[in-house]
Amino acid sequence: MATCCKRLIVSFLVCCGVLPLASFAAPEELTFVGSKFYPPLQWLDANNEPQGFIVELEQALANEGDYPITQTLLPWNEALQAVRTGQADAVALIPSEARSEYFDFSEPFYYVAHGIFSHSNGIQYGNYAQLEGKNVAVASGAFAQQQLSDSGYNFELISASDELHCLQLVDNRTADACIEVTTTSRHLITNNKLQVALSSPPFWPQSYAFGVRKGNKELLALINKQLAMIQVNGTYQNVYQKWVAQLEWQERTFTSNLKALGWLVFGIVSMAAAGFGWSYVLKKQVALKTYRIQQELDARKVLQKRLHFLAKHEVITGLYNRPAFTELLDKQIKAHPEDHPTVIVIRIANIDSITSLFGYDITTDLLIEFSERLKKQGFKYAAHFGVGLFAAVADAELTTEAIIDLAMQPLEFQSIDFEPLLAFGLIRHKDFGTIQSNDAQELLRQALTAVSVSQKDHKLWVEYSPGLEPNADDLRLLKDFHQYGTRDFFLHYQPKLRLETNTILGAEALVRWQHPTLGVVPPSKFIPLMEESGLVTQITRWVITETIAMMKRHKLCQKGIVISVNVSTRDLTELGFVQFVQNIVNDIDPKCLQFEITETGLIDDSERALYVLSKMNELGISCSVDDFGTGNSSLSYLSKFPVAEIKLDRSYVFDIAENDRNYMIVRSTIELAHMLGISVTAEGVEDIATINVLREFNCETIQGFVISRPISEDEIVGMFLREIKI
Repeated sequence: MATCCKRLIVSFLVCCGVLPLASFAAPEELTFVGSKFYPPLQWLDANNEPQGFIVELEQALANEGDYPITQTLLPWNEALQAVRTGQADAVALIPSEARSEYFDFSEPFYYVAHGIFSHSNGIQYGNYAQLEGKNVAVASGAFAQQQLSDSGYNFELISASDELHCLQLVDNRTADACIEVTTTSRHLITNNKLQVALSSPPFWPQSYAFGVRKGNKELLALINKQLAMIQVNGTYQNVYQKWVAQLEWQERTFTSNLKALGWLVFGIVSMAAAGFGWSYVLKKQVALKTYRIQQELDARKVLQKRLHFLAKHEVITGLYNRPAFTELLDKQIKAHPEDHPTVIVIRIANIDSITSLFGYDITTDLLIEFSERLKKQGFKYAAHFGVGLFAAVADAELTTEAIIDLAMQPLEFQSIDFEPLLAFGLIRHKDFGTIQSNDAQELLRQALTAVSVSQKDHKLWVEYSPGLEPNADDLRLLKDFHQYGTRDFFLHYQPKLRLETNTILGAEALVRWQHPTLGVVPPSKFIPLMEESGLVTQITRWVITETIAMMKRHKLCQKGIVISVNVSTRDLTELGFVQFVQNIVNDIDPKCLQFEITETGLIDDSERALYVLSKMNELGISCSVDDFGTGNSSLSYLSKFPVAEIKLDRSYVFDIAENDRNYMIVRSTIELAHMLGISVTAEGVEDIATINVLREFNCETIQGFVISRPISEDEIVGMFLREIKI
C-alpha cells in the first residue's frame, strides 16, 4: 500500500511539472562526502562513524530511492576536491557563485548563518570594520573564505585546515577571530572546551543544498526528486524534528544556570504549597502544555509554508526558480496556444566585476533591486536562475525594442554611480512551428542560446535563430574530452634549425587528437574550443608532462636540446600553474625547456603574466613570444616581460624574398630584438630564398616545411644534432 501511494505521489508531481518527465535510473551506489568537524550537521563519533542531521538526511534520500550509499567525512577541502575530481558523487554545501564553476546545486533543504568568533578573554569583534588589520581565520574551501576574499576589507586571512582548526587558532591566539557557521561552531566550542565565543550578530543567511560535479545533470535530477519526495511524505520533517534540539542548541551560560536554579527553588516551594493549590497548579500546567503544543504546531506550519515557497522561488530575489518558471510557461502555452509568448533571458554580464568592486552584499542588493524592476515593468512573470541570470515572459505584441526599454529603466540604487551591463536573448514562440509538449523547455533553451551569443559578441540583444545553435561536432568533442580527457592525444614535434651551424638543436611540441570516430582533429579546431571552455589548462599540463617524459627517455638535456611547449594565457592565470611547473622540472635541467606564449593574449592580465614569467625565468625556463607582430602591444611586451626569444609570425616571413614591405618589417624587427639581447626564430619558412634572406638578417633559428613538417618522437630524435644541407 505504501509503495502504491508513493508511486501515485510521484505521478502527481510529474504531471504538475514539479518533477521532470525523464526517468531516473537508480544508481548502483552513491558516495556522499562531508566535513568531519561539523556537528550537529555532520561529524565523526568516537568510533569514526558518521553522525548528524545531514548524514541521516542522506540516508533518507537513499531509502527513498532504494539504492545503497557510502558516507565519508573528511577535512572540508578534501571533501570538495573529491566531488570535483569524480572520487565522490555529492556533498552538502552552501551554494555560491564561485562554487558554481565546479558544482551544480540541488534545491535547498536547510538554512544557516555565519558569525564572528573571538577569544572569550579578549576583544569581542562585532563587525568587519573592527577586523581591519587583524588576523582572521577561515576554513580552507569554506563559503566564508571566498566571501572574505571578495569583501575588500584589509585583513590578513589565515587558512585553517577545517572548522575546528579555525576556532582553535582563536583559542591559542594565533588568530584574532574566526568566521564560521554559528550552529556548528557553538557545538565545537563546547565539545572541545575552547575559550572562544560568538561576538557578532549572525550574518550571511544562506541555504544548504547538495552539490554534484558540474554537468552531472542526471544525478542532480535524482537528488532533487528524492528531496521532493521526502518533503512530501513527511520523512524530512521526521528527521528534522529528531535533530531540532541540537540544531537550535546553545551552551548554557551562568545566567541560564541561575534561571534553572530559580526554577528548581520554585519547584520545591510549589511542592511545599501543593496541599494548598493543587487544583490551580494542575490547571496552569495543562494550559502551559497546551500552549507549547500550539507553538510547535504553529512553528511547523511556518516551516512547511517556507519550504513550499522555496520549492518554487529563488531564495535571494523571491522570483520563481527555473522549474517553477518552466511549469508556468508550459501551462500558459497549453492553455492559450494562440497567445505566442515571448521568452526573454537577461544576464548581468558584469556581475563578477561588481562583486569584486563593491562586495557580495552590494551584489545581493543589486539582484533584489533588478528583480523588483522586472516585477514592476509589466512582464507576466519572471524568474532568477542564479548568478545574475534572469528570465521573463512578455506578450507577443511587444516589440523587441519595447521589451528592452522596459528592462533597461534606470536603477535608483544606494546612490552608487553604476549601471549593470546587460545582455538579452529573445525567442518568439510564433516564429518556430507548432506547439509541442516540451515547448517550454525548448523555448527557454533557445533563449539561453541567444543570450550566450549576445554576451560573447558584446551585443545588447540577440534574437534566436537556428543559425545560433552550436556546432554538433564541437559539442561532441567537449563531451568526449570530459569523458576521456587526453586519452586519445599524442604529440608531434616540428624541428628548429640553427642557421649558424645548420643543425637541429630543438623542436616545438605540437598536440594532436586522434578521435575514435572523427579521425585526426586539427589543433585549429579543438584548441580554441578548449580555451573558450576553460579546459585548455588540462591539455597544457598533459603536453608539458609528456614532453618532459620524452626528454628523459632520450636524455636530451645532456645533449643541449631545447624543446618548446605552447602555453596559453589562461594557463598563466591559473593559480596552481607555477607550483605544477616547479614540481615537474625537478628531474631535468629547466634550461632545456621553453614556453611559447601567444603574444596577443598577454594583455588580458599583464600583472599575473609578469609574475608567472618571472618565476619561470628564475627556474631557468626561457620564454618565447609566439606569433610576434600579430598583436597590438608587441613593443611594450619586449620591455615589460622577461622574454628570451620572439617567433616571427609566418604572415610576415613566408614572402620576404618578394615583398619589400614584409622584408623591411622582418629586418627591423630582428635588429630591434638583437639590440635588446633577444634571439629570433622565424616561422613558416618554406623555400631556400627565404632562408638566404634570414641569414642576411642574422636570424638565429628557423622553423618551417622547408626543413620538415611535424613528425613523430622517433623521427625527431633521429634529427637532433644532425647537420642539414641547405
